[in-house]
Amino acid sequence: MFIAFNARLSIMTAEEAKKYAHFQKFNKDAYEQVNDALKRRTHLTAREWVVARLCADFKADGKSQMTWIGEHLPELVPFMDKPYRRQDVASAEAAFKRKVVRSGTTFFYAYYSGLISLEEMLDIIQEVIGNIEALKRMEGVEPGDASLEVQRLMAETMRRITDKLGE
Repeated sequence: MFIAFNARLSIMTAEEAKKYAHFQKFNKDAYEQVNDALKRRTHLTAREWVVARLCADFKADGKSQMTWIGEHLPELVPFMDKPYRRQDVASAEAAFKRKVVRSGTTFFYAYYSGLISLEEMLDIIQEVIGNIEALKRMEGVEPGDASLEVQRLMAETMRRITDKLGE
């Protein structure tokens, strides 16, 4: 779900924000529940996950609307109980991106350096796909054919790594 808008216009009213599709299956007291579910599958906190999703969904001219996201956080996400300042949103998004890079480095380094075999990597990819599907459901979105796309991208990446190892 990507919501485009003109930065000069109001993004959405408070009532429209309450209808935002992601995270609506959680109640106001679900923060710890979400954190625990994320810790079972990722290195992310609920704060980082929510902010990254909102920054991806609310953009104008290719830039996330961090001030607006922070101000409307409790209306957009039931388990976030207070607004954030722009700096808090930026900090959470930066933490998310740092963790993505570290996780990716760990994942690909293990194969690239020969610490795990191709067969082990393929098993890991299947588990990753299951985790992605679970996370999409947590967002209130059915995963659809995402697993096929992930498998295709991973196969291409693995091929490139294997080619690089052969050099």
